[in-house]
Amino acid sequence: MRNRLLVTTGFLLILSTAYSEADKFKTYEAETKGIKIEINTKLELFHIMAYLGNSNHLNNFDFGYKSDINTFFAGNKNDYSVQFIKKVLQNYNAHLSIDGQFFDENFKKDTSFLKFLQLDNFGLLNTLANKSIIIDSLNEAVESFAKVSQFEKFIESHKGYYQQKIDQVAKEISGLDMINDFETFWGAKKDCYIIVITMLEQDLHAYWFTNNNKSTCVFFLSPKFVVDNDAKFGNSDITDLREGKMAARDYLYYGATHEIGHSFLNPIMDNYSKQIDRIAFQYSTADPSKITFLCESYLRSLTAYFLIKNKHDEFAQMVIQGEKQQGYVYNEIIVELIKEYENSRNNYKSFNDYVPVFLNKLKHKVENN
Repeated sequence: MRNRLLVTTGFLLILSTAYSEADKFKTYEAETKGIKIEINTKLELFHIMAYLGNSNHLNNFDFGYKSDINTFFAGNKNDYSVQFIKKVLQNYNAHLSIDGQFFDENFKKDTSFLKFLQLDNFGLLNTLANKSIIIDSLNEAVESFAKVSQFEKFIESHKGYYQQKIDQVAKEISGLDMINDFETFWGAKKDCYIIVITMLEQDLHAYWFTNNNKSTCVFFLSPKFVVDNDAKFGNSDITDLREGKMAARDYLYYGATHEIGHSFLNPIMDNYSKQIDRIAFQYSTADPSKITFLCESYLRSLTAYFLIKNKHDEFAQMVIQGEKQQGYVYNEIIVELIKEYENSRNNYKSFNDYVPVFLNKLKHKVENN
């Protein structure tokens, strides 16, 4: 262990001393309906490096942007920094930790997200101090690669493409009232909402934090379809799941319902861990704990509920049945409890007020199902 630690430490020291500070990374952004939409080019370079290293958390379809990456970075695929990123990402869920550190200056203190970053591949103990070292080294790796690869030239040649993607999302959001819908349902507010477009990621996910007494939710939005050799957020003007069609507007809205929902729900459920552990869930998903399983079940059910509320009953039933096949077998029960909450808002000003009742009723229904 000690020898591996010395080797790893030497590796990290090389990263942190070999290069001077990189040029400032650009952020392309717009704001619509109170939501900031952006492409963070430092985060985008991190994903490009992950793509060059064949990391497994990225989308698996080909489109023109990837061809541009392959051409521009052809001589950099074996760069030391790329190999370091690949090693960090050998744990599939590591990116759930890493993406947040591009937005939160206090990220290295956030144990709720750093738990996804595992250091076994480095021969290091999974302590907060060691994870902090890896995060610092990751930043150095991205910044050094930016210089070596002349990343600013790639950015300059794609700024129109990035702005186009931002404009596409802004157009869809302009016809929605997402903040009001979500805050009304949860009975709580956030100070800042950010949608970050990630062209290469596979999973939708979210990160949330509070800084200077202001709460922020970051929704990482990845494309879902390829149309005419380009990655898109929708492949039709009208959603018809039976025909494999999804409108970008629906993809954004219902994706945000789930992912932004995590920023409201997860912190609440963390306060009820003992009660949740007493619920006799029978499930076969890969969720690592009952709390994780319940949060996922609830938010998948919430998507179905919002579909029903928006008069898409058939769509909602398809979602519920699809989730059941993935192991989320209590969603029909949860949808009914969500309806009960919404029909009793005179008694419950927020979902937080309803949680004790929700958990007691859910426990009873699960045990007698």
